[in-house]
Amino acid sequence: MLRPLPTYPRCPVCGDAAANPAALGVRWYYDENAARVVGTFTAGGNHSGYADTVHGGVLASLLDECLAWACAVGRGTYFVTGELALRYKRAAPLDAALAVGGVVVEARGPYVRADGEVRLADGTLIATATGTFAAMPREKALRLRAALVIGPDDLDVLAS
Repeated sequence: MLRPLPTYPRCPVCGDAAANPAALGVRWYYDENAARVVGTFTAGGNHSGYADTVHGGVLASLLDECLAWACAVGRGTYFVTGELALRYKRAAPLDAALAVGGVVVEARGPYVRADGEVRLADGTLIATATGTFAAMPREKALRLRAALVIGPDDLDVLAS
């Protein structure tokens, strides 16, 4: 079962165009069956790196946010990125749906390591990532939660 995750209107990845015209508008979901966060994105011309391919920084942003959400759902609080390592396997074409997924692989105290990937619809691997994330202090996590748009069906990370 896919559970939608909240959004932050001004976020460059999950934000909405009314609050941030440059936002990618990705909607993230928690796949309860696979215990992973997933989302899709189709890049347009304004996301181009060169020669009709998606800029690597856009892919990095997608993976960074996906992994942070995977940590949040997995540990019940919000996280900040400490380290993010990517491996680009092949160029991602513009105007192709990209499937992004992330999962927690290890947790030690306030630190969590998560792995993720970007694939084309046919399963072709575009990029992989590994990141280490640190839990936000409770007060900061509560302030972030207050700034999120949490719909009635959304998974409220701090309430779970």
